[in-house]
Amino acid sequence: MALNPKNSAYNLDNALACAKASLLAYDAAITSAKVANAFGLRVTDLAPFDGAGTDAKGFLAQLDGAIAIVFRGTDSLANWIDDAEILPLPFRNKGSVHSGFLHSLDSVWPTISGTLERWKGGGRTLWITGHSLGGALAMLAAAMLRFPADASVPAAVAGVYTFGQPRVGTRDFAQSCDADFGNFYFRFVNNADIVPRIPPRVLGYWHAGKLEFIDADGSIHDDISWWHEMLDSVEVGLDGLRNLQAQKPDLAAIQDHAMNLYLAAIQAAWSAAHPGGPPGA
Repeated sequence: MALNPKNSAYNLDNALACAKASLLAYDAAITSAKVANAFGLRVTDLAPFDGAGTDAKGFLAQLDGAIAIVFRGTDSLANWIDDAEILPLPFRNKGSVHSGFLHSLDSVWPTISGTLERWKGGGRTLWITGHSLGGALAMLAAAMLRFPADASVPAAVAGVYTFGQPRVGTRDFAQSCDADFGNFYFRFVNNADIVPRIPPRVLGYWHAGKLEFIDADGSIHDDISWWHEMLDSVEVGLDGLRNLQAQKPDLAAIQDHAMNLYLAAIQAAWSAAHPGGPPGA
């Protein structure tokens, strides 16, 4: 198994590589060897980032044929569902986005954009991924690159894979993202995971991307005809989420958010599609 830098279409090789990298983002000691193991590609450079005073953390990796931006999730959902952070802010004439997410991404954007500038060239394609809050920042980073604030040419992005991602922006923002990079943006949701249901749609937030739904048996589906209504109609208020997290952490709605469960489902699907052997190192 290895990331295929030239294939922007949905495929399990790229989903598995991004899932491994998203789990690795939680590691306290990220090394080139660990990143190479996640992506299945040689690492030629590694650049961590950490937003002072925010939850934005992760790393950029320069790989053979690719560049990856990997955002870490957060250990505390309460850090980004506070009422003061949830208000939408206008974003580059493309709708509005969650102010807390935008503030977090802004705290690391100079490091990310500067690293991308140093690494440009060589025919490498760009991949962006993350879990939970990291998934929200991954989507928003793709929007930053595709909708530049100045008159510069939008940056090419080959693929965006997110796992357990909350809603990031308003419906018009989501529609702008779908129109521009929706064909290579894949959003995984694990069964009862509560986080993709927030912020609530009653506040104007909406999802984008191509949904890849993991059912209770761990099977992955891309036909949303029978569960999409359940997923998006069951709304969870902010108080309800706080109570679930604080009082009932054993509930499936919280358990299903774990990144290792996303990885396990994708790895099982990969193995079923490749009966000749395991997904490799």
